[in-house]
Amino acid sequence: MKRFTTLCLLIISCLSLHAQDYPNWPADKPETGFIEDSQSKEIRSGNAILPQEIDMQDKMRTLITDMMQSASQKLNWAVTELSEYTNNNGLQNGGTPYNLRSPRGLVITFQFIVNKDSLQAWKKYQLDYSQHALDNGTQSYDNVAATTESPLYKRYQDSVNYYMNLYTTYTTAHQSEGADLFTKDKHPKYYQQKQNEFIDKMTAMTQQVQDNSGMKQMEGENALATHRFRNNTVVQVSFKVNSYVAVPVDQTSGSIKFTSVAYPVNNSKISRLFSIPENQENSNLAKWKNIMMILLGNFLLKPNEDFIYHTGFNQNGQGDEHTPKKIKSDQVQSISINIYGNKTNVEKIVKLIDVDKLNHAIVKK
Repeated sequence: MKRFTTLCLLIISCLSLHAQDYPNWPADKPETGFIEDSQSKEIRSGNAILPQEIDMQDKMRTLITDMMQSASQKLNWAVTELSEYTNNNGLQNGGTPYNLRSPRGLVITFQFIVNKDSLQAWKKYQLDYSQHALDNGTQSYDNVAATTESPLYKRYQDSVNYYMNLYTTYTTAHQSEGADLFTKDKHPKYYQQKQNEFIDKMTAMTQQVQDNSGMKQMEGENALATHRFRNNTVVQVSFKVNSYVAVPVDQTSGSIKFTSVAYPVNNSKISRLFSIPENQENSNLAKWKNIMMILLGNFLLKPNEDFIYHTGFNQNGQGDEHTPKKIKSDQVQSISINIYGNKTNVEKIVKLIDVDKLNHAIVKK
C-alpha cells in the first residue's frame, strides 16, 4: 500500500508540473526537442539525408503548416505543432546511392484547441481528481496499516513465521537426503503449503481494504471522463509523407474495437471514417471517438487483415538497395492523413484540407 500512496504523490507532482510549464495542459504537450532536431538541416545531414531530400521535407512542412494555420484562422481554433520526425523512415541505409533510395519521409502532427472553456473544465477536473486520488490513497494506506496491526493479522503473521522456521529447521537437519528431501519427503512441501496459506490470508485482508477504497472505480470513471474531455477539447491532425504504411487505428499496445465507413473526400485515393466505442477491454488504449483517414498517391487499395494500407513504392524491389527507383527519394509519392477527435470536429477540419494542393505535390509515375 505504501507504493500505491507514493504513486499517487508522483501523479500529483507530474500533473502540477505539466500545469505550470504547458498552458494547454492536460492536452498533449509538444515534443519540442524532436521538432527542433527534425527541422535542423545539420542534424539531418548528419543522418545521411541528402540535400535534395531535405529540401523536399522543408517544402512539404511549409505546405502542410500553412494549411493548418489557415484552418486555425477560419475555425478560430488555436493550433500548435505537436511533433515532427524527419530523421527516420529510410527504407535503406544512409549510404545508399541516390538512384537506389526509396522516398524519404516526413511525419508532422498538429493539435487544435477546439474549446477553451472545455480545456479549463478539463484542467479543473484533472486537478480535483488527482487531489481526490491522493486523499483516497492516504486513507487507504492508513486503513491497511491499521489492518496489519490487528490481532488476526498478527496471528497469521506468526503462523507464517512458525511454518517458515519448521521448514528451515527440517531441511537443514535432513540435508543428507539430497533430492529426495524435496521429492519424496512430504514434510518440506507441507510446511511450505501451510506457510503460503497464511500468506494468502494476510494478503486477502490488505487487499480487501484496498478494494473497499473504491480506487478502481475512480480510475475507471477518470478514464471515461478523460476520454470525453479530450475528444470535446482537441483535434489532432497527423500527416505522413512517403510513409510506406498507413495505420488508421494504432493497435501496437493492444486490440481496439472499431468500425469504419467510406467517407467522401474529393480526389482522395481512399477516405474512411473510423468510429471507436468506449467499451474497450483497456480503456487507456482508445483515446479517440473518431479517426478520419485520407490516403493520397501511391497506396495499394486493399488493406491487410489488420486494416493497414501499404504503399506501392515498397513493392517490386522499390524498397530494396539494389533496384533503380522509378521515382527518386526527394519526390513525394504518398501522403496519409489521420484526423483524431469527435465526428463533428473531425468533419470541420476535413473540409479545410486542400486535397488538390497536396495531390499536386505528389509525383505521378
